[in-house]
Amino acid sequence: MDEREYIKRAALGHRKIHQRMKSKGFVYPFGAYPEEPFDQNAGFDSRFMEDRGLYYYEIAVSHEKVLGVFLSLLRLLPKEAHVLAQVYTDDYFREYDNYISEFPVSMNSLLEWVLTWREVVSDDGYFAIGALSEDPDIDILLDTHKIIHMNHHDPSAVEATLEKLGIPFKMGMGFFPEVAHEHVPLPIDNEEGEDFLSAFEDLADRYSLALDEDESDDFDEDGEPLGVTCWRVDVRGCSRDQEREPQPKGFYSTFYLNATSRLEAAGVLESYMDSRNEYIDLYLQMARVPMELLTRPLREANENPGEQGVWFELDRVEFEWEEKHD
Repeated sequence: MDEREYIKRAALGHRKIHQRMKSKGFVYPFGAYPEEPFDQNAGFDSRFMEDRGLYYYEIAVSHEKVLGVFLSLLRLLPKEAHVLAQVYTDDYFREYDNYISEFPVSMNSLLEWVLTWREVVSDDGYFAIGALSEDPDIDILLDTHKIIHMNHHDPSAVEATLEKLGIPFKMGMGFFPEVAHEHVPLPIDNEEGEDFLSAFEDLADRYSLALDEDESDDFDEDGEPLGVTCWRVDVRGCSRDQEREPQPKGFYSTFYLNATSRLEAAGVLESYMDSRNEYIDLYLQMARVPMELLTRPLREANENPGEQGVWFELDRVEFEWEEKHD
């Protein structure tokens, strides 16, 4: 098993899908579509968000137009802004991990990245991308359904852009994510096909994306604190030399640990790896897994389920760092 096979989820497989779901001229992306027939209108709805003093826009367009609309709206941000990404997670209590760039980056550079990874951006149901600016306060997200969300202080700028693109205003329009729907990763036609994790790694390496480590305790369906729970964390890591610089070899690995929150899980794992003279270069996924869903050998390996700490490592795969980051 090489590093690319390690990082790809079994769900990706090598499915070949050649027919998109359509409804009255609206073409859905491969990666997200309603379970039952749904007549999705093309258009936008908007409302004023009094708490932020911004106008919120929700925009749905047929698949063949979504990339162009997203790029046009992305140009309404300042020359530099923070990059946002959402990546599917197997977390039992949460759908996505959120990432943000450490520093503002050139929007022209992000536009180029979006065009390079256009298939994943416009089609993959496990990947979402956007950007945000703090001054002025503007944000945009092309979500995993390929619905565009935008908050902006100047409705004339947004609506003039949408009018130029031929996207009508439709008050109270419905969106298919409000009904039962499917999320799937982009179909892979061959060994060289693109996938959301490859795109995410490239985005993270270019713009120093960091995992949003929620510091609050997590809660169950009844609002009760979950307390110490089991976490499975997939990482890309590297060893340190005496000067604490990266060694030529990196690795992918999966760790199982006990913690109460994402912030604590990150701290527990980083301390553990530091004790081994290793560090985490990139979090690929951080997911809570109820003990009853683990295999029996894994359950038995967690000898102290009520205490925080790392208790198992699975499937470490090494790679040549220079080759990985040419």
